[in-house]
Order: sequence, then structure tokens, then C-alpha cells
Amino acid sequence: MKKILFIIFPSLLFSQNVGINNNSPSATLDIISSNNTPATKAFRISNSTPTEIFTVQNDGNIGINSASSSANTAQLNINSGAATKSVLKLNNLSNTKDRNISSGVSYNQFSNLVVDNNGNVFKQFDIRTISASASTFDGSYTATTTNAILTNLSGGNIIRFQILTPDFSLGNGDILYADITWTRNAGFIVSNYGYDNSSPTLNPMTINGTGTNTLTFNFQNGTNLIFSVNLTGSIGAGSNMGSLGYSVSGTGATSAVFNVYYSFKSR
Repeated sequence: MKKILFIIFPSLLFSQNVGINNNSPSATLDIISSNNTPATKAFRISNSTPTEIFTVQNDGNIGINSASSSANTAQLNINSGAATKSVLKLNNLSNTKDRNISSGVSYNQFSNLVVDNNGNVFKQFDIRTISASASTFDGSYTATTTNAILTNLSGGNIIRFQILTPDFSLGNGDILYADITWTRNAGFIVSNYGYDNSSPTLNPMTINGTGTNTLTFNFQNGTNLIFSVNLTGSIGAGSNMGSLGYSVSGTGATSAVFNVYYSFKSR
């Protein structure tokens, strides 16, 4: 004859909340650790091996595939178990090129996350964060023969940005990369650049206007890309000093797409 054993949890008699080491649970499942030492495990999940795969300690630290309390020294400790497997994957991340998402995201943040040799994650200091009014203008742009504004200027602006054409629309089927800086006193400076094309025939390019307010990536054949500064209004520290624009010229395509990366405007 089979015996039926009824186990009655006192906390279930009076509410739908369940308490473990807790006679007055305030949540659906309310667990109190059995010991007050930091390394005491208040919650643990193991797989069928059994290997401990999820741990919550008394000090609030959490371990994923990290069972040792001596290893769980951060608020969240993740061990992939193999260097060939990613420890963290985030899908559908927003970026500065896609600025059409809802509130709560500031695209004017500059500091990168860095992981040290011990796995600690921290924000890297970036000189672009010293001014609260600094801004970015990352994104995808289409240059035409009509000048368009890339960003407005104010007194004291130091501007830096990288460009890359994603297809072969410049020159006579060329792609272009460049690292550009502009200030009112020094004009345009190109510190690094490179270009190539899809044809076995070379299409030489020269950079005209460094040190001035008009910078031209001038291809021997085809479409040229131009960045130009138009200074208007007050030349002092005012908020409206002009604009930095972009356009194309030459005998090739009448439009060219380029992407802007790692841009910043100092104020």
C-alpha cells in the first residue's frame, strides 16, 4: 500500500508567498541566507552533472559558472568555461549611427569600456569628456553638389572625426578613409588617410587645402569629396560662429555616401 505524505509549508497556509528561512515572506519567493558570512551561498543551481552553474552569495555577489566564493569578488562574476566561447553577448545594440530610438540613450558619451587582465570592466578616461557641452555627429551622410551642414560651429570648437566611404562612389570607383581635425586657427589637418579602387587602373588622389577652411580629397578622375567651413557671425566665443559642411565636385557621380565615426566637438 502506497503512503501519501503531505508536507505543509506554514507560509503557504496564509498567503501565496513562499519563505525559506523566512516566516514572513514579502515576495513570491523570499529567501534568507542560512549564515551571515559573505561567502555563504543563499541560492544555488546545478546542472545534471551536477555542476554548480548559478550562485548567489550572502554578500550579494553572483556567480555564473563560478562556484568558488574566492573567485566571486565582483557584483557579477561570469566564467565562460572556455576561451573559445564568448562570456557575454548583447544583441540589437544601438549606436551613434542609428539615432532614432526612444529616450534614455545619450549619444554624446565617449568613454569606452575596458577589460583588464583580471577581467574587471571599467570606463576608460577620455579627454573628450572634460566638457559637459561636448557633442558628436557620428552617422551616415550623402554628399551632393549642394553643400550641406555636417555640424554647426561655436567659439573654441576643436573638431575631430573619421570618415569612410562604404562603397566605390568616390573618384572613379574608389573608397576613402581619413582622420580629420579642424580648428579656427589651424584649419583642416588630415593625420591619416588611405584610398583604393575596384579597378586595376590606379586613380591618384591629392589632398588640397590642409591648413585652410576648405579641404578637398581630389581624385584625378571622377568624384571629389569636399569639407568646408563657413565662418559667420561672431568670431569670438559665441554659440553661432558658422558651420562645417560637405559636398562633392568633379566629373563623376553627383552623390557619394560616407560614414562618420569617432567624432567629437569640444563644446
